[in-house]
Amino acid sequence: MKSAETLVAPRPAGRPRSEQARNDILEAAYKLLKTKGFQAIGSHEIAKAAGVSSATLYRWWKSKEEILFDACFEHMKPVHAVSGSGSALARLRRYVLYVAEFLASDDGATMARLFTGIHDDPKLRRVFLERYVMPRRQMQRRFIREAIASGRLKRGTDPELLIDAINGPLFFRWLQGHATLEKSFAESLFDAVIPAFQPE
Repeated sequence: MKSAETLVAPRPAGRPRSEQARNDILEAAYKLLKTKGFQAIGSHEIAKAAGVSSATLYRWWKSKEEILFDACFEHMKPVHAVSGSGSALARLRRYVLYVAEFLASDDGATMARLFTGIHDDPKLRRVFLERYVMPRRQMQRRFIREAIASGRLKRGTDPELLIDAINGPLFFRWLQGHATLEKSFAESLFDAVIPAFQPE
């Protein structure tokens, strides 16, 4: 297996390539990830499912891990869009409900395979943090800071603590599976946590 370090290596320039072939590879990789564990998928298997040669894979990517990451995040890109309308707290609430819906979906189960598959690899975990976790935390920080500025949240609110408080239970249910992850749970969670950070 190629080193996960190649995930952050720059790709060399080359001749124009078929965008359709690239999309076929990403779609094939994602379909495999929906049914198999991250480590159980081989690059030759991705190539066969996409109808291309193994050499074609490495025109765009340096490793199997990079293909699976791109397939997962490319497929889920539209899932995390949050409308810019409404107050900062309304947008934050909408985001939390959307996350709960996503995690409970088939796409959420696929993301779980990706997440658990990289547990023992610090390099892959770093990439997951950079590409998935941190951008979404940054978006939530923006909502929280806007809410603080507008007086909807206490001036001394710690954004990191609030983000963990409203997201942690969702991911706990997602990974543990001890209880269903429903919209009603996310609503109750948000409505219970937020008042602790609001002015009296």
